[in-house]
Amino acid sequence: MRILPPAVATAVHVATLARKAGRPIPPKVYAVLEAAANPWPAEWLLAPLPGDPIRLVELFAGPGGWSEGIAAVLGVAVDSCGVDISPDACATARKAGHRRICADITTLDPEHIALRHTAAVIISPPCPTFSPAGKLSGLEAHNIQVLRDAIAYVGEAAGYIPMEWHHNDEGDECECDPNAPDGKGCHGDGFAPRSGATWDEVREMAAEVNDPRIALMLEVVIWPIAMQAAGAPIRWMAMEQSSNLPQDILDDLSCEFSCAEWLYTSQDIMEAADYGLPSRRKRVYMIASRRYTPTVTRRIQPLPATSMAHALGWQPGERVNTRGNRPVDPKTGRTKGGNAFSADGPSWCLTGKSRTWKRESDGYRLTEAEAGLLVGFRRSYPWQGSRTSAFQQAADVVSPVMAAIVLSGVMGGLGEALVRDYLAQLYEIDDMLSPDDYELAT
Repeated sequence: MRILPPAVATAVHVATLARKAGRPIPPKVYAVLEAAANPWPAEWLLAPLPGDPIRLVELFAGPGGWSEGIAAVLGVAVDSCGVDISPDACATARKAGHRRICADITTLDPEHIALRHTAAVIISPPCPTFSPAGKLSGLEAHNIQVLRDAIAYVGEAAGYIPMEWHHNDEGDECECDPNAPDGKGCHGDGFAPRSGATWDEVREMAAEVNDPRIALMLEVVIWPIAMQAAGAPIRWMAMEQSSNLPQDILDDLSCEFSCAEWLYTSQDIMEAADYGLPSRRKRVYMIASRRYTPTVTRRIQPLPATSMAHALGWQPGERVNTRGNRPVDPKTGRTKGGNAFSADGPSWCLTGKSRTWKRESDGYRLTEAEAGLLVGFRRSYPWQGSRTSAFQQAADVVSPVMAAIVLSGVMGGLGEALVRDYLAQLYEIDDMLSPDDYELAT
């Protein structure tokens, strides 16, 4: 763990004494903490007191999907701070009561002294490069190989390469200094020393991809393992990405966590409509844990379906037009391009262009609140920015329901019962509370 500068260490000591005594932190002391912790919360320099909630970092945090899943669905108190590059998404999250830093994640230091007491990290890198809604550049062989090579170097940079890998096949004498200042000199068993590469240099290894968003997948392994290397009490991480993410990349991520002695990794592809949401969205989720063995769906079974019409209070039989008036194929009698669907089932996956969807019976267009409702947010969620921005936020966000389902294994509690209760209230579905067909987790 990095050593605090003397002035900061003194400020931490004084502030800790004030907290324990139930007194406010003196303004001059707080100013020192604030400057040292920037851009993170000043209080994060202090060790949590008994009974304090865990500290959690959310990366690519968006307008608050994970945050709402933890707070509104699971009802778990956490001391969290999210990072996102979108000013509108950050404004939405802040309006909803969630702490945000508006910044480019790649410019931040995962070993910052303010993160020394972080217990968990959640990461949702942008998905367009892997999703059918994008250009699928993330699936090109060159880009996959560049990303895999960079992922494979993270453990070496952090000092988590097993010693038997560190020594070469010829058995040459190791030149590592056994008294290395980082405490990870070569002593035979355990790990080799850190390579000396900075995290910016590791990120540079992925710079050859032809879309910089592909390289953001590297942050999934950089942040948890960098925090671990810095001495933070990191317990678990969670990730969400397009279901098209190549299995090779998932396997490489799991390998890096395993080499750093993370006890368990679990991954699963999940369709939101299978868990009571009135819109489709298939994503892959990963959980990695250092101390216990949760699974992505440990406490949750598939739930009764909710139709778009029911969620929005529409009459049965409505259809939604997604692409305006398009020509009819004379052979099939159907519109070319597949531009309409029935609202009597879950809606198609929302995208930024869902703002142009129209109800065929009268031309009615979805509101921002209704778009949010379709992905699991309460009607009153305070979407900020233009209509275009709000729809893009709703399209990109992790559903609070799916967030709660994925995190129920690491956060404990009656995951399925809480999810059912939330859905029943959100969409006014009494059947969601019936345990006749689904045994509640206990």
